[in-house]
Amino acid sequence: MLKKITAKNILLLALSCIICSIAVNWVALPNGFVVTGITGLAMTVSEFTGIHYALINYVMVGVVLIITWVKMDKEEVSSILFLSVLYPAVLWAMSYFSVHIIFDDKLIAVAFFGVLLGIGTGIAFRLGFSFGGTDTIGKLLKHTALKQIPLKTILLLVDGTILLIMLTAFSLDAVAYAFVGQLIYVNSMNFVLFNMGPKLYEIQLICNAPHSIEQFIIEDIQKSVTIHQVVGGYTKETKTQIDCVCTSKEYVKLREFVKKEEIDCFMKVFPLMHVFGQDKDFLKIKQEIIE
Repeated sequence: MLKKITAKNILLLALSCIICSIAVNWVALPNGFVVTGITGLAMTVSEFTGIHYALINYVMVGVVLIITWVKMDKEEVSSILFLSVLYPAVLWAMSYFSVHIIFDDKLIAVAFFGVLLGIGTGIAFRLGFSFGGTDTIGKLLKHTALKQIPLKTILLLVDGTILLIMLTAFSLDAVAYAFVGQLIYVNSMNFVLFNMGPKLYEIQLICNAPHSIEQFIIEDIQKSVTIHQVVGGYTKETKTQIDCVCTSKEYVKLREFVKKEEIDCFMKVFPLMHVFGQDKDFLKIKQEIIE
């Protein structure tokens, strides 16, 4: 089943591709360094063949897409398909704009590149889409030949191998700057992916009006609840405890509802790292998570 793409997602994915293309074409290349990953591998092949690297990128991502279709589930393919067509096209088109964002200090250029690329890829990853790059290659290797090795280790091996291949076409300085840019890019992407919400929280409430809170959670913030009967250690009274997992915005709404209705309750709030489930804000259990 192909992933559903809404008009909003198309705009955000287009923005993601534009930001990544600006990072590569307008920042990295004018400042004399290259990039890593599939794009860096395409640039390496381009140095030897003279073919535009965006076209080579198309071919490489296409190969990854076909192998993913054969070896993994179709949902993984659907997350790659749209960007595998859109991103190389945007990358190619923007390479013909004569815009050069050049910095006197190359390290500042590398940092700016890394932040831009991280923001661009982070937007796509947050929507559940992938560029079909080294992240997909890593998942393929883990799914087939390297099942016992953590995904983050496989990704390091893949990126390291690509960097070594790039040394056949580019100077050590250019590849070293690409490596530094990769480190900044990963941190920037993780910030967009994990720190720009929705953060998830587990909420536990013990109160004197459980039915109204249960109704508000289910009908207004549209999350499910788990209900327990608990016994107070001091009073020995049996009370109802309501548990739910929600985003930071939904938590604020719930807290304001309790405050507005003047419900006397005991509330505990726990930040969560990963939540797997069917809700749109949760991860799917089969997704690979880089710890």
